Amino acid sequence: MKILVFGAGVIGTTYAWQLQEAGFDVTLFVRKLRMVRYAHSGVAITYSDMREGKSDYGNTVFRPRVIDRLDAKQAFDLIIVSVRSNQWQDAIPYVARHSGNAHVLFLGNMWDEFGMVEKHFPKGRCFYGYPAMVMGGPIENGISTYLFGNENTFLGEPDGSESERLQQVFRILDSAGMQPRTEKKIKDHLCLRYLKAAITPGLLAKAGGARLLAGNKTLLRQYVAALKEGQKVCRKKGLAKAGVFPFNRFFLPSFMLIRMINGKLTDERQAALDTHMKHGASEKKKQFENVLKTGRQLKIAMPYWASFEKYMDF
Repeated sequence: MKILVFGAGVIGTTYAWQLQEAGFDVTLFVRKLRMVRYAHSGVAITYSDMREGKSDYGNTVFRPRVIDRLDAKQAFDLIIVSVRSNQWQDAIPYVARHSGNAHVLFLGNMWDEFGMVEKHFPKGRCFYGYPAMVMGGPIENGISTYLFGNENTFLGEPDGSESERLQQVFRILDSAGMQPRTEKKIKDHLCLRYLKAAITPGLLAKAGGARLLAGNKTLLRQYVAALKEGQKVCRKKGLAKAGVFPFNRFFLPSFMLIRMINGKLTDERQAALDTHMKHGASEKKKQFENVLKTGRQLKIAMPYWASFEKYMDF
């Protein structure tokens, strides 16, 4: 299978790197300014790999095949689109125009972009995913990436079916060690994941960093309350409750939820969150505002969510 990864941020680069390591024919779409450097010097990668119960830390240079223009004549079989959530407006129509007959997997944070995908692509061309197992940030000439063993790459068809395409991509990602897991209600899953991505920067900014957040019961209680408000927004939008932590545990008392969330803030997770916080401020602020704006439009009270607004100017 001929694969293009569209987007050379942490997520796209990590998936392209691991797919190439597994022996697949992979090309990475990069911006023109990076084209020469990536083609000649490769991508510097600092990694922390917690898969399969191990703790592997190191540095490498990833040397991908790169392009800066997409053309239907390139005849890719699969295009994995992984860009920042504030770049969907440009990426979706561009990929639609130039992707030929390739299957397109949108891998990342989505809130209201499903309608845009349906507008630009014929039915059946696209499916969705979420890269929960990867986190990190850019470094000089490359990326710093964390691969978590207790998370997954979630995949799903818009109609919830277990299609042949879904099974094939599942096998590809599985052989690359990207821990795929299928999700029947992938749109619900993505919206609930979006809530966590949207509120976490404000939470970390208020705490002063991930290490200061760990053990702060007051802030974690506010985090849970804000997520519950966000979940109400998702339900009012017509989405069902999906099996996404901590939403699938909201029936528990707050002290139990706080203990469970705190238990996930391992040293590696704290380091990854702090790395992630250093970049993409405009994207993070836009995500937060999207949820708050939708809540106000739907007349849902969101006092806990809104209380983090002043911390989003980091």
